Amino acid sequence: MLFIYTILVVLLLVTVVAVFAKRRIDRDLIESNQPKNLMDTHLRPLFEAGEEEVRPDDEDRNSIVAEPVDDAREKSLAKLEELRHTWGENPTKRDAVTMLGLAAETGSASTYSSVAGDVIREWRAGRINGLSSSDLAELIESHLWLLPVEEKISGTGFVIKQEISKLRSES
Repeated sequence: MLFIYTILVVLLLVTVVAVFAKRRIDRDLIESNQPKNLMDTHLRPLFEAGEEEVRPDDEDRNSIVAEPVDDAREKSLAKLEELRHTWGENPTKRDAVTMLGLAAETGSASTYSSVAGDVIREWRAGRINGLSSSDLAELIESHLWLLPVEEKISGTGFVIKQEISKLRSES
């Protein structure tokens, strides 16, 4: 029995010495100002740099890169503006649907909101026949789903959704 107690005491002493030694080493590491894992500053990259990563020459740095133009979007905006101009003189239900579709294809919530506001204003003035308030709300909401997600959840998208709810409450 004495033998077992002796072994337990020896193991306890070894554990205590190990814990105190570890604390002393950790305290020394915390107090030193040098980074521990960054001793080797001569690191090489794992892969070679590609052509796009290589620094350009001085001539290339001074040249200005033009922003690419989205021709389809520009054509869609031009067609939308032309249709808005002619539609304002004689608003019809068919042209309103076409305008909402073109506005949604631009991918801009502000453009879509402007067109939807024009359609709602003309509908409230009684210039668009054959549309109930619930039909108009469904029409605007269905085209709203064509916008990108970040545009739908923007503040402008929220305003459009409020107008849709107002139209639904009118019916």
